[in-house]
Amino acid sequence: MNQIINSLLASAALLASGSAIGQYKCADYHRFNGDPSGDKRFSMNGQSKSAMVQVGKETELNIIIYRGQDYRISISHDEKILGEQLAIRLVEKIRVPHDETIEVITQEAVLDEQGNATGTTQEVKTKRKERLFNDEEKVLWDNTEHDMADEVEFSCTATKRIAVEVIAPGNSDAKPKKSGETNDIGCVGILIEHMPTPVLGFEPQ
Repeated sequence: MNQIINSLLASAALLASGSAIGQYKCADYHRFNGDPSGDKRFSMNGQSKSAMVQVGKETELNIIIYRGQDYRISISHDEKILGEQLAIRLVEKIRVPHDETIEVITQEAVLDEQGNATGTTQEVKTKRKERLFNDEEKVLWDNTEHDMADEVEFSCTATKRIAVEVIAPGNSDAKPKKSGETNDIGCVGILIEHMPTPVLGFEPQ
């Protein structure tokens, strides 16, 4: 019995170890497998990140881009597992306010004719208006409309909160792995570079 338990524990430890190793290998994928810009004015942005991604499941990295900066975002990935091309979108997250009427139910004491508490309560319904916010998405760039490009450069004219969304189609030619090993999870690196937007045109005299 003890041997069976020890065997199960060892198997679980190996699986956990394998997962940890996979995450470790992915941690700096954008550093070692990314394709930095040849323009030396670009610097790596601290929001760059890598992660393990599952085929067919959308993964997003939320970042902030700042006014007056040029950005270059490029994606690197494990083609053997995730497929040759990824579907990539840049989506702006917009908080849209709206007023909503909320019904509030409270318990109030029941009073007798003299205004004394009877020891019982009753439900009292009231309504109040409350300002709530919904997150709406505005697609800024979609690589399915740009020959499945894996990089994009742009100038930021207003500080925004955006998401880099990635979906991997998978590699239909990938060889099956041994029992217990996953064949649909691979590394994706999102390399973000930035520089101050160059001033163009003639300067005023």
